[in-house]
Amino acid sequence: MKQLVAAGLMCLIACGGSSKAPASQPTLANKPAEEAPTPPTEPEPTSPAADAGAPTDAEVEAMMGQAMAMFAAMGDAVDAAGSDCGKLAASLDATLDAHGEFLASAKRWKGNAAMDQKAEAWMQAHMDDVMPHVMKVATAGQTCTGQPAFDAVMKRFAEL
Repeated sequence: MKQLVAAGLMCLIACGGSSKAPASQPTLANKPAEEAPTPPTEPEPTSPAADAGAPTDAEVEAMMGQAMAMFAAMGDAVDAAGSDCGKLAASLDATLDAHGEFLASAKRWKGNAAMDQKAEAWMQAHMDDVMPHVMKVATAGQTCTGQPAFDAVMKRFAEL
């Protein structure tokens, strides 16, 4: 599922990042290594998606088509808002609401390696279609990052 929102995450990285300087790292003391923890005796639980098997090509096309529609709507929101960051935040928030059913259904595939691989291949094949929309949001984000309403929408997007 990671790759399903790869374009959105590119946007998030480009426009939703903090403008704060990174915190300085504390100096670490040189001390002996701790003993490795005892491995668990029971296997780690897997997500339902990891056990779901490979998605069909039709499922991938449907999922990615919905993702593309959401990214296009996000680009349209940028166009409609112009340079008004408050209007943009409200429009992007409404876009996430309007695509809530898709976003909820996409979680079904979270952790599914086969979906991740197929979604990444789809994104690579459709990069020329996806990037104009994502770049609109990224460009607007360079202006709007730091505005509380915009930052709240980017946080919501990051939590998907």
